[in-house]
Amino acid sequence: MILTMRSAKDAPRVAELTGGTVVPNDKGRATRQVRIEDFAAHQQEVESVSVLFSLARDDGDPLPSPWVCLGARFEVEWPKDPEVVQRIRSHFGARRYAKNWALAKVGGELERRKVDPTAQLTPWTLQALRKAWNEGKHGIAPWWRENSKESYASGITDAVVALQNFASSRNGTRKGRQVGFPRFESRRRAKNRLRFTTGAMRLEPDRRGITLPRIGTLPSKENTRRVQRHVAKGSARVLSITLSEHCGRLCVSITYAVRRKIASPSNQGATYPDRVVGVDLGLRHLATCVDSAGEVLVLENPRVLKKTLAARRRAARQLSRRIPGSRGYERAKAKLARMDRRIGNIRRDLWHKFTRVLVDTYAEIHIEDLDVAAMGRGMGRRAFRRSVLDAALGMFRRRLEYKAEWAGRPLVVVDRFFASSMTHYGCGGRFAASRPALSKHLVCERCGETVDRDINAAKNLRDWPETHASPGAVGASAPRVPGPLCGTGGGSAASHDTELLRRSCKTPLVGAVTGEARTEVALVAMEEPREGCV
Repeated sequence: MILTMRSAKDAPRVAELTGGTVVPNDKGRATRQVRIEDFAAHQQEVESVSVLFSLARDDGDPLPSPWVCLGARFEVEWPKDPEVVQRIRSHFGARRYAKNWALAKVGGELERRKVDPTAQLTPWTLQALRKAWNEGKHGIAPWWRENSKESYASGITDAVVALQNFASSRNGTRKGRQVGFPRFESRRRAKNRLRFTTGAMRLEPDRRGITLPRIGTLPSKENTRRVQRHVAKGSARVLSITLSEHCGRLCVSITYAVRRKIASPSNQGATYPDRVVGVDLGLRHLATCVDSAGEVLVLENPRVLKKTLAARRRAARQLSRRIPGSRGYERAKAKLARMDRRIGNIRRDLWHKFTRVLVDTYAEIHIEDLDVAAMGRGMGRRAFRRSVLDAALGMFRRRLEYKAEWAGRPLVVVDRFFASSMTHYGCGGRFAASRPALSKHLVCERCGETVDRDINAAKNLRDWPETHASPGAVGASAPRVPGPLCGTGGGSAASHDTELLRRSCKTPLVGAVTGEARTEVALVAMEEPREGCV
């Protein structure tokens, strides 16, 4: 068995404790990998060094790790003591100052290299830039003792990440749009955040306080039991704590490693253990789901930003007419931040609940591999691009992947180039429409049948690749057991299944959202048309 540790420094220590050997690379140098005979017998020795490791067989086949990294965010109260508030602001400013210093140093060296090709460059690594900072911090920032060292390390880390993105984009190894040289952070536009990895950081036993180095204990607005109980039992270890300001509120994000029970792929615990569901994402409806029994579920689009856009514009105008630093300016700023915070909370809550419904209900889930960024660029008008951003479709897959893995549900990602929306499920013909990108109902060129666009796409995803698929370069990630092709058809059966789903899932299933956006998942049961079956 091969262990891959977090750093090369941990590998020799693990090899010494377990009696294993460090795996060399092609040049004969030591790597992060350690070969051991029996991991179960030496698990405690390995975890005493670090819990951030991965397992693999001797042939390179990966194995699930007994530890998994999780994250939890808690909102804390702003301290009533002005000195503590000033200390927090000082830490935020120190992080920004260190990041700008690193970018200025690298940018100046690049300019000198243009004049003198023999000029030396500081490596764009955290170790090299932190060493340069520590050597000159007495002259660069004489006040450096007022803040924790983690504030400067956090700023340099952000600069290193931005520089690596710039380098990989320039070399052509980074996907997406071209990335330029990182910009400096201003005080007004900076994202106030600070990451602690060492020092006195802990969750208090009363589960109502979080202690940070040089800042003290911050009272939490919610119970920290979901993290503190694991830490108290010794089954979890806090890796880092990030203090950030989000829309005027102070939040603490905790990254911790916790022991987990490795779930094998199974359909145990699912409401319908014999059903496969296909999920088609869109803007008219956020998601259209069709399972192997023919039941159709639709997740309505709350359009949170669209419904609050007029009020948000008024609040932005009020803010622009206030004098910066005045009480009216602070009130208008808090009002606008409250709107933005509510929009983000509704989106996260909606996708969390919907993905939980899918994992708890079905034995296997089929989704499509969407390029959300390309969807936004291809919409044309600004209002259409705003609708793509308002839907936040990128949140769906990230949340569904880890929930399906924990529950042991097979998740199939369908090929990106599979034309699920433009292929007729019944005969495999192409659709004809005056405006195919906006049409709700499409007409098949081969058989002349009119079908619902979203339901047809969900059927194709559900039965992929047994249907009229044309696999491309992505392919599926798991095998698929075909289910029945025709739906139930009867309204009573659909109503019975919807009521059973409503009772079995923790997330409430309500009707279509009208008026103000809600935080509940809006799922609507629909009767599948009989003429769509084959």
